[in-house]
Amino acid sequence: MSWLLHHSSDSLRRLIAILSTTFLTLGIGLASPITPYTFNHSNSISNFPNPEPCTGNCTWVHDPSIIKKDNTYYRFSTSGNIALATAPSISGPWEYRGAILSPDPKWRVHPLQDVWAPDISKVNSTYYLYYSLSYMGFQSSGIGVATSPTMDLHSWTDHGSMAFPLSPTYNLIDPHLFTDPDDANSPYYFTFGSFWDDIFLTELPRSLLTAKAKNSNELSLVNIVRNSTEKAAVAEGAFTWKYDEYFYTFFSSGWCCNTPPDLAPTGHEYKIMVCRAEKAKGPYVDEAGRDCEKESGGTLVLGSHGDVYAPGGQGVMVLDEEEGRPVIYYHYVRPSVGYEAEQFLFGWNYLSFETGWPVVVEK
Repeated sequence: MSWLLHHSSDSLRRLIAILSTTFLTLGIGLASPITPYTFNHSNSISNFPNPEPCTGNCTWVHDPSIIKKDNTYYRFSTSGNIALATAPSISGPWEYRGAILSPDPKWRVHPLQDVWAPDISKVNSTYYLYYSLSYMGFQSSGIGVATSPTMDLHSWTDHGSMAFPLSPTYNLIDPHLFTDPDDANSPYYFTFGSFWDDIFLTELPRSLLTAKAKNSNELSLVNIVRNSTEKAAVAEGAFTWKYDEYFYTFFSSGWCCNTPPDLAPTGHEYKIMVCRAEKAKGPYVDEAGRDCEKESGGTLVLGSHGDVYAPGGQGVMVLDEEEGRPVIYYHYVRPSVGYEAEQFLFGWNYLSFETGWPVVVEK
């Protein structure tokens, strides 16, 4: 999901937190008392398991994207010009390594645009890291790509914008690359979008560095997911993954990133949904058979429960060390701790596909 995180605002936020703590410690009066906000769980779903353990750098994690190389997990996430952390297992201990895009991308079209929602893939011997530049509430976003032969911190080449044309039809954020692993000649499928007519799918040229068309009228797009049922009609952060004979598109829906007193209405909190299709380009349907583009379909995978609020920004992978067992990873907040950007946590759970639909399960 999109985040407006700038180094200047981060520093200011930390300063405010320090000053607030100092005032409270010294007994200095504030204009109004600070009261912790408690999420109302009365209508939240409670039959989800809690996130599995995470140690090390598990906070200030948004929109994680993970890949394993040899015996090391590499986690890329929003903020700080794409934060890189590594760990020997998905549970950690995660160690922050630094920012991937340094210096800042030079192709911003808005001075306040920040780097959001990385997506990591390996094609042949090259790692491709897709990202978006965006500013909350503006439709002037763009998608860029960086490549590396190793994923080491200082090995990345930023190729800049992929030159997707701007359009009133969509917003260019939340990129994701995937193929059909069972087809040696599979095209390179690419999804993006949110807020403006939801999630779109297209194909990339073999270079994987640019859009196929520079004009929006010539760009071949398929709208695979559309949501008009949420109070915030949002479907975003698509992640498509093939399991057995189906393509599963996981996406985030609902209101993300609000803080008290402006939390989402009950039932409209950020959550993880899924639709599936027999072909990469759809049509995608949910477990009830509803079309995910025409009927706002989507099956709930993970929602708010207990001290877990607004999970989203998800990805899926298998754990080789556990005989290829699938897991879902995501970000979330704990209402008992807080809802601010720096309080977002990395979470993950095991998935079962026994019914043909992904279900979050205990270990």
